[in-house]
Amino acid sequence: MRCLRSSIPRSIFEVVMSADSETLERNAPAQSDRDVILEVRDLTVGFGSNIVLDNLDLDIYRGEILGFVGASGTGKSVLMRTVLRLLPHRSGTIKILGVDYDTASDQQRISLDTRLGVLFQHGALFSALTVKENIQLPMR
Repeated sequence: MRCLRSSIPRSIFEVVMSADSETLERNAPAQSDRDVILEVRDLTVGFGSNIVLDNLDLDIYRGEILGFVGASGTGKSVLMRTVLRLLPHRSGTIKILGVDYDTASDQQRISLDTRLGVLFQHGALFSALTVKENIQLPMR
């Protein structure tokens, strides 16, 4: 089992592998041989004086399936919304397929955006967007 490195205690906010972690680790290639799909470094996100994610590091490799498990208010949705650029981050970097979205060209951003998708439980909309913006999102 891998744990996100953050100021959030391990017992509250864990990243759980969807299959038996010993089997996956035994059969998986060395991490240096695997493509990093999502790389998060020193990510800090907060609202006012409330820091939700503090210097979080995370790597997700091609073929890896992860689930975010934790109590209400521990940052699961904040992390996903920040990776998707629906929430701003205070510091840190987020790279998708090796591209830092904050420094990417317009063409790189368009290319990344067409490769990302989100499926919400119960078909929910993005809470940070208006209904009109939610409808327009796939058309961008």
